Amino acid sequence: MSQPLFKKATREKVFLKLAITGPSGSGKTYSALRLARGLVGPTGKIALIDTENRSASLYADRFDFDSLEIAPPFDNEKFVDGVTAAVEAKYGAIVIDSASHFWEGILDYKDKLDQRGGNSYTNWKIAGEKFGGVIKAVLQSPTHVICCMRSKMDYVQEKDDRGKTQIKKVGLAPIMRDGIEYEFTTVFDVALNHQAAVSKDRSGLFVDKIFQITEETGAQLEAWRLSGGEPLWRVQLTTAIGAHELKANAFLVSLGWIKDGQTFRDLSVTNAEKVLANSVAFLAKVNA
Repeated sequence: MSQPLFKKATREKVFLKLAITGPSGSGKTYSALRLARGLVGPTGKIALIDTENRSASLYADRFDFDSLEIAPPFDNEKFVDGVTAAVEAKYGAIVIDSASHFWEGILDYKDKLDQRGGNSYTNWKIAGEKFGGVIKAVLQSPTHVICCMRSKMDYVQEKDDRGKTQIKKVGLAPIMRDGIEYEFTTVFDVALNHQAAVSKDRSGLFVDKIFQITEETGAQLEAWRLSGGEPLWRVQLTTAIGAHELKANAFLVSLGWIKDGQTFRDLSVTNAEKVLANSVAFLAKVNA
């Protein structure tokens, strides 16, 4: 009898990928730092990739974090390198402020391709591959990532309690590729009064709530994350490697799949799948 194709679904302890959207002045950076501190705890390390002319440094007296400044042009490689460096330095959370800039960098690259000629559809495909590289670095990084995204601005007319018409500035869709919100665990939309709501929330913790993002928000998300199980591939690897862990770790370091001080649990999903595809042959090489 063949093995069943389906198995019982379980919630795994994946790292969270979060987004904070809002107009200029809504407090995205401050909210992101509070959220990050709640995620990593009082002693966890926070890295901030700053594209906003070092504006995050204004909060250096209130939060403990390390920053990397990225200046124009906003090439996708700069963001990928920043995320990679933060992961290698074992930061518990990475804040990208503002992620809208790497999308603007992709649009600039597409414009340059168009100026050179060629098919616009083909140019979008090339530019999209660069954008995909940044998204892959964010989504597959083994750490929490918080992306701040600026919202487009608009003005609406509203009447106050006395019936007087007032002009109010509001934020619309984030400056980012359409549909980007589907990539994140939770998307917080912050208004100019610093109150947040969620437009997407896989945790279910904040649906239909209006609140201010604080350290407690991050702590709630971390508690929700930790209530899940281990990723299935990690459980399978632990079983397959068993008592050979020390030799397996050394062998993986020699392959360049992990770094000194890491273990097989730090493998990328892709390399983990390679090991699991033929664990017997892998252990034979480990013990050769």
